[in-house]
Amino acid sequence: MYPWRRILLPTDFSTASEWVFDDAIRIAGSSGAELLILHIRLTRSSNPAQLRFPADPSLYDYAEKYELEKLRDRARRANASVATRLIVKQAPNAGAEICRTASAEGVDLIVIATHARHHVAHLLIGSTTMSVITNPPAPVLAIRYGTRKRQNMRRIVVPVHLRQEGHAALELAAAVAAREGGEVHLLTVCDESQRPAAEKMLDDLTDRLLRGVSTRRSIVRGTVVEREIVRYVEKSDADALFINAQSSMSPTKTDIIRQLGTPVMIVPAAKSSP
Repeated sequence: MYPWRRILLPTDFSTASEWVFDDAIRIAGSSGAELLILHIRLTRSSNPAQLRFPADPSLYDYAEKYELEKLRDRARRANASVATRLIVKQAPNAGAEICRTASAEGVDLIVIATHARHHVAHLLIGSTTMSVITNPPAPVLAIRYGTRKRQNMRRIVVPVHLRQEGHAALELAAAVAAREGGEVHLLTVCDESQRPAAEKMLDDLTDRLLRGVSTRRSIVRGTVVEREIVRYVEKSDADALFINAQSSMSPTKTDIIRQLGTPVMIVPAAKSSP
C-alpha cells in the first residue's frame, strides 16, 4: 500500500547493501514509514539448523549487534524521525526468507541492491536478489550498486505493451507521481503497423489510470524491446523505471535490470481480498 508504512531493507553488511541504505532512509522519511533492517544467518540446506559458517553464537551476536547498531545510528543521523527495527533470521535460502519476512511483517516495499562484480561494466544480479524480484510479496526497489543517487521519484517511466493485461506498475507510478508532483512517462515499443493500436491503448490508460497526473506518452519504433527501454530511460534522465512482476522473470526484464543504472521498481499484482 502506498504511501509506504513499512519498508524492509535486507543487509549482509556488504558495500552493495550499504549503498542502498540512504535511499531506504530517504524513502521512509518522506512517507513516515518504519524501516525494518533484516539480516539473515545462512544455514545449510541439508540441515537448516546448522549454520553454514559455524561459530560460537556469541560471536554472531556481537558482530550483528555491532553492524546493525551502526546502521541504526546512521539512520538517526540521516533522519531522526525514522523509526527502525532490527530483525535477525536464520535460514538456508536468503531470498525465500526475505519474502517470508516481508509477508509476515506486512511490508509495503523492499529495497534491495543489485551489484557489479569486480567493477566490470556487466551487471550481475545475485541469486538472492533474483529470487526476491521474480515473485515478490510487495513492490521491490532494486538499485544498482555504484550508480548516481536520485533524490526523488518525480520522473517515472512505465513501459506498456499491447498484450499486457495487468497494470499494477502503472497504478503505483500514478500514485507516487501524484503525491510527489511528478510525471509518468508511458512508453510503448512496437513496429509501425501497431502504432494505431498503441495510440488507442495509451489513450485508454491515460483516461482510466492517470487522470490528474502529469503524463508524457511515447511510442518508439523498434524490435529489441530492452534496448529501446534502456535508451529511453537514460535519454529522459528518469528517476525510476516501474515494471510489473511476474511468476518467472522474463529474459527481457532481466536484461533491462542488468543494463540499467536507474532504480527499477518491480511491482506485483495487487492481492484480491478474501
